[in-house]
Amino acid sequence: MKNQQIVLLFFASLMAASGAAAQTLDWQAVEKLSPRTWISVETQKRTECSFQKATDDRLFCEIIHEDWLSGFHERRSNLVFNREGIREVGIANLDNYDYSQGPLSLLLAAGGGGGLDSNRQPTSFAGVKVGGPFSVDLQYDRIQGKNGFSTEGSAVVPMFRVPRFRRDKEIKFLKVYAEPGVGYRAGGGPFGGYSSAKVMAVLLTDTWADNWVAPYIEFQRRFPFDSPLQGDSRLTIGVMLAVCAHCGLD
Repeated sequence: MKNQQIVLLFFASLMAASGAAAQTLDWQAVEKLSPRTWISVETQKRTECSFQKATDDRLFCEIIHEDWLSGFHERRSNLVFNREGIREVGIANLDNYDYSQGPLSLLLAAGGGGGLDSNRQPTSFAGVKVGGPFSVDLQYDRIQGKNGFSTEGSAVVPMFRVPRFRRDKEIKFLKVYAEPGVGYRAGGGPFGGYSSAKVMAVLLTDTWADNWVAPYIEFQRRFPFDSPLQGDSRLTIGVMLAVCAHCGLD
């Protein structure tokens, strides 16, 4: 008798769990959603996108963001989810969306600073940074008493933010990016071609419209191709316009 009670309890638990899953994922309600409704789709991870349509076995939505390379035109990425892989669908709350996740769609920055060369002599420089997921730096500098000009291309890879995102509170935070790249310095003094390792921290806020002028700090180490151990270290302080990858979504 005791074993029968355990078996019945087990099947009752399965039926309850099945019913809870059916209540959580109301596919008829999903099919009736209006196009362009902002939804949250949970599979093995959570994705927030603009709803297009749903059929008996699939859900279609899209991610829309501004593409600075095409003159700030919208670029759309279509997503298709199989129904059997979806755990939950809900209406997304854009007021509590973490816009800091993912790469930057656009950054325009100006800054300057200084550092030490391989002989521990002070250096100085100033320049601009333009890009998004990839950036180009143009800088005028002075090394060992000689003026020069450098251009550099880098990936801008998002790493983490401090403090973490909280859905119940809008806060200021530091977003940290890694920037591996290569460049070339022309003019008097050392270098020529070089590789570069940079780490950039930007002070942002969860209300992304406030990030038109965001202060940042960047540490860089440059390694000349012909003498990697004779590079220099530099610290940049500046301001940037930062546009998130998800901004402009309706």
